[in-house]
Amino acid sequence: MNRLAALSACLLLALSPVLPVYAAPEKQEAKAAKPEEAKSFDARIKGYKAIPGLFTLYVNADENKVLMEVKPEQLNKIYLASVTQEAGDGVYTDSGAQVGEFPFVLKKIGPKIQILQKNVAYRAADQSPISRAISRGVSDSILGSAKIESKPHPQRKSLLIDPSGIFLQDYANLGYFLGEASEPKGDLKFDRQESYFNEFKSFPLNTELEAVLHFKSNRSVPTTGQIPDSRSLLLRYHYSLSTLPDTGYRPRLADDRVGTFMTLFQDYTDQTLETPYVRYVNRWHLEKQDPKAPLSPPKQPIVFWLENTIPVEYRQATTEGILMWNKAFEQVGIKDAIVVKQQPDDADWDPADVRYNTIRWIVKPGGGFAVGPSRTNPFTGEIYDADIRVSSDFVRYFTQQYQELVDPLAAFQDEARPTGKRNLSTFCSYGRGMARELAFGQDLLQARATLNPTGLKEYLHSGIRELIAHEVGHTLGMRHNFHGSTIHPLSQAQDKTLTSQEGISASVMDYNPVNLAPKGKAQGEYFNSGLGLADYWTIEYAYTPIAAPTPEAELPQLQKIANRGAEAKLAFGTDEDAFGSSAQGIDPTTNLYDLGEDPIAFYKERIDFSQEILGSVDSTFLKEGERYQKFRRVFATALQSYSAAASIVPKFVGGVYHYRDHIGSDRVPFEPVSVAKQKEALAFLEQNIFGPEAFQFAPSLIAKLQPERFPDFDFAIIYAPRIDYPVHSAVLTIQKRALDRLYHPIVLNRLVDLPLYTKPGDPVFTMADMFGSLRQSIWSEVYQGGNINSFRRNLQQTHLKELMSLVVQPKGAPFTTPFTDPKPAGMILPPADAIALARVDLLDLQRSIRAFSKPVDPLTRAHLDEALAQITAALEAKPSLKVN
Repeated sequence: MNRLAALSACLLLALSPVLPVYAAPEKQEAKAAKPEEAKSFDARIKGYKAIPGLFTLYVNADENKVLMEVKPEQLNKIYLASVTQEAGDGVYTDSGAQVGEFPFVLKKIGPKIQILQKNVAYRAADQSPISRAISRGVSDSILGSAKIESKPHPQRKSLLIDPSGIFLQDYANLGYFLGEASEPKGDLKFDRQESYFNEFKSFPLNTELEAVLHFKSNRSVPTTGQIPDSRSLLLRYHYSLSTLPDTGYRPRLADDRVGTFMTLFQDYTDQTLETPYVRYVNRWHLEKQDPKAPLSPPKQPIVFWLENTIPVEYRQATTEGILMWNKAFEQVGIKDAIVVKQQPDDADWDPADVRYNTIRWIVKPGGGFAVGPSRTNPFTGEIYDADIRVSSDFVRYFTQQYQELVDPLAAFQDEARPTGKRNLSTFCSYGRGMARELAFGQDLLQARATLNPTGLKEYLHSGIRELIAHEVGHTLGMRHNFHGSTIHPLSQAQDKTLTSQEGISASVMDYNPVNLAPKGKAQGEYFNSGLGLADYWTIEYAYTPIAAPTPEAELPQLQKIANRGAEAKLAFGTDEDAFGSSAQGIDPTTNLYDLGEDPIAFYKERIDFSQEILGSVDSTFLKEGERYQKFRRVFATALQSYSAAASIVPKFVGGVYHYRDHIGSDRVPFEPVSVAKQKEALAFLEQNIFGPEAFQFAPSLIAKLQPERFPDFDFAIIYAPRIDYPVHSAVLTIQKRALDRLYHPIVLNRLVDLPLYTKPGDPVFTMADMFGSLRQSIWSEVYQGGNINSFRRNLQQTHLKELMSLVVQPKGAPFTTPFTDPKPAGMILPPADAIALARVDLLDLQRSIRAFSKPVDPLTRAHLDEALAQITAALEAKPSLKVN
């Protein structure tokens, strides 16, 4: 039975009526049992303390039991549930994580009450005929059930249930994920018996419960220090149950040119529309106290509480990052839209309470991250809660002599690229990237001896301020804008007058790198001191007060705002534009951690900075009595410039600029990168990534790259395969990243299509240009003579594998996206032209190596002989016919 059939069978079984099982007539009397008389409501709660509220709770502290009262009018009524992980384990999970939110109803089924998660993805107007079809054709989900514990209340007719069957469960399926992370897999399981309720609060509009969930294992394994005993793990979940109040909020229709998160559903009311989808902007309910005033305070501001966990020295930067958004709200007529308050050390409220928006400092060792999700009404897109979490290791990651002992090459993995199924509203890796950027900038400034202790504090202050502004932007409904950093020429990046007004980048929602001045030039702002122009524009679209009776009536004014997206300084591109496929997106100017209108120029400068750092290691970082570990961190951080360049610069080859404009704009959606720019990108790679002089390190530096020798919680010094730095592996990882992009089947297929964009007679960059240029540069020693160094031998072998793979057995690339399951939905095969050109390359190399007669060292000769043997075998092999 396939998964769909099995799921259907389970649903049918779950939704079918429960049929009684009858014994044979002659045995029925023997099997009958006298039913236990249900207690009265008052008798059942005897000894319990009442906590009145939305759902009145009855608590018996001595027995650690709780009962919940459900009134008749509360059955079959929609409520909202928000689940927060109040306490984590410091390893796999972190405190303050928003686990989920969903609409639910309580439904009486015989002697129990079920909690049903409502399916709100498909809707129709109330009382319309099609609404009946939706109710019959779309399934809800049962999340849990609770036994009715007494007779109904004699007056209120309310029911009494034990909520443990609903809330003492592994809602987030952590047992599975923790089990996958444990050894042996699946050995860590949810333990219902030792799980319990911890705290209860109830108010007229919401009820709060805290559940302590226990996970256990029958096997003890070494821990990482955060869990005292690997056989037992306690996590705390905070459930907030609230009403769906009618506040008069009017949803706002979204526009694909503007970077906002959305609440979407399919509307079946009118089936003649071009699209069945309705998309609402996710935003707060901000209304002016005085609608007629040009500038008015809101009726209800957005209040952010600084949790008392935030170190005192970072609270000012955090406050500035939050309040940075108020200027954008002022431009739409709302003054002091956001207010910041400090949580007292003796506060009696829980930061996980859905009524409080908090900025929290959490402990998750090794996790230098920050994330700022928000909760929304699933029917309207109205944001009603936000909690930003900053890992304390964000600062430690930047300041400490951090080492990756077991896998040094992990430093060159793409940390910003999401993997697996992700919720775009909760995924953000800017904190870790910001820490890396701060470390790189500090290294350069230290190499120049231009950063004193006071300057270092100001430098860190500016980084924290932008990071908080970025995460607050998410909580206001703003998406990433990875195209924002392109609005100014790199030559203007140090102009403080310009950047203080328009931003270093068009958006703090970009992943902006630290803005560093070339040596000998005046330093401007390291990070954005205010919002970018695109941030103001996005707030304008989402929050401008519009006097209109319906969302549709707002569209004429909203269209005028959205049409401005064609302006160059309002550049916008988001996650699916920067990633989008395993070939990392189509537009070479929509990237993470680049700056200026020309990413190639930026990475030329960045590599110069890396060489400046590495060239001054001995004179700057070598201090008598200190340990060598810092050299290794500085070296790895400097190599990151090469790694990033190897990811971004190849996007120009076969690249297409992409614009989200609508009809009527002066631009069309797709514009191929010019021939000159594609050639410039190849020339950059040939010099800085593939070239014979690209990676040259002083022997004295390589000899100092010692890792940490103290043991840590994992005792990683035992498991490291080698303690000397794997320099060749690191360089090849960087070079392979560029080759993988250039020879990716999506890029190769696009190179076939690019001539279709040009008029006859216009210059065209072809796949033949790319293949020939790479062959000539990567194998230049074969054509020009001379020894081949070890980095180049590795590169040539890797290039040879790319060509032979195309000729012998062309392999398709799995069609996956960063936001879906890792299983590929299909395969994208290389085009036939790529196979033909790869054969041309192999034949040319075969002839050239055979004709090579200049004297070389033994390793070069052996390398060429091996390459010739592999080429000959590949050309003689029977090729696969699996092509497009």
